[in-house]
Amino acid sequence: MSVQPAGAEPRERANGLNREEGPPLHAQIRDILHRQIEERPLPPGSPLPTEEELQKQFGVSRSVVRQALSGLSDLGLIRRQRGRGSVVAAAPVLRRHVQQAGGLDEQAAAHGQRLRTHVLSVEHEAPPEPAVNALNTTNTWKIERIRYLEDVPVAFMRTWVPRDLFPHFTKELLENASLLGLMREHGYHPAGGPRQVQAVAADPELGEKLHANTREPLLLLQGVTRDALGHGLEWFNVWHSPNTVFDVDAQVTSQPGRISEERIQRLQNLAHQLESELADLGRGTR
Repeated sequence: MSVQPAGAEPRERANGLNREEGPPLHAQIRDILHRQIEERPLPPGSPLPTEEELQKQFGVSRSVVRQALSGLSDLGLIRRQRGRGSVVAAAPVLRRHVQQAGGLDEQAAAHGQRLRTHVLSVEHEAPPEPAVNALNTTNTWKIERIRYLEDVPVAFMRTWVPRDLFPHFTKELLENASLLGLMREHGYHPAGGPRQVQAVAADPELGEKLHANTREPLLLLQGVTRDALGHGLEWFNVWHSPNTVFDVDAQVTSQPGRISEERIQRLQNLAHQLESELADLGRGTR
């Protein structure tokens, strides 16, 4: 019987694995390599150890190693190349314009990318108080979706929409579909609304959905979308993975501001009134 030196780490944990309890060995190895990639000891383009080296490192069979690598490949974290081993993949970057409402598919397509939508749930549920004020109703659908870029989850969306306006919404209808596009098809044309962006820490639920570590910073976009008449069509929270870039069209504040349509109309009315009075004066002097 072998005896471990005093203070030595238990054998089953010496290589980071717990062989007595916990997830399957391939899942543990996958998660260890995942953490190394996320924490950047393994930057994009760097080769992973060979299958044989991973076998020796973790003391497992080749089939277990291959399952672990397959899991990393499914997450979009590595590229497996026949005869050349596996390398760390560069995380795809989602770019979006913070001042543009909707059109995320079109924005991704402009960068040669394709987004995929998976609907997690469509439930009849009352919204939080800010959504009630924005939508002017408690009769709403709560819709939860994940957006994927190159099979990597980049955004988790939680949206409330009025059931009175969209009673036909179902999980099947929304799968891989544009929510704003469906609204247009049914006679409601989104015009935009206020948005705000803030950094938040991932909780375990968000971390699982976006393949992020707990407490890792995410970008949260919140807002409401209204139609041209001011009716609230959606109130939403969208959590973006860290590999998201928000583009902003900034203007120098010292430049003259844009004149509103209301002010233009008021000035035009004053001009017409002045022309009319001048014409009356002209007729009176003849």
